[in-house]
Amino acid sequence: MKARRTPPVPYEMVDHTGDLGVVLTAESLSDLFAAAGAVLADLLYDPAPVAERETREVVLEAASSEELLVRWLNELLYLREVGEFLWKTVEVEAGEGTRLTATLRGEVFRPGKHVPRGGLKAATYHQLRIFRERDAWSARIIFDV
Repeated sequence: MKARRTPPVPYEMVDHTGDLGVVLTAESLSDLFAAAGAVLADLLYDPAPVAERETREVVLEAASSEELLVRWLNELLYLREVGEFLWKTVEVEAGEGTRLTATLRGEVFRPGKHVPRGGLKAATYHQLRIFRERDAWSARIIFDV
């Protein structure tokens, strides 16, 4: 099942020395990955002025949900830093937590229109946790700044 998110989405900042941590909750695993992409957008730039002019497709595989989440977030960081792509909408399908297909809708960064926020280097495995409680999925993610 696909999940679609547009920033802002609710998340909680986690105290972590020298790095930045977040905790987020979602209704499904696909929704968790979509929410993580929306949170990352919110951390990297102001998503409000981003128009949905272009799309980017992402397909990833990994051995576990945790590895897939790190690969996903680092792919988004790559798209932002190297391709200067800013996404407004994130649509994700995370099948069984080891394969992800996503469509990002947004546009290339334009000075004067877009407002960058703090820089992040990478999503890390440090204290990474994906867990399910009752009917909700949660993740704790630490980013290297």
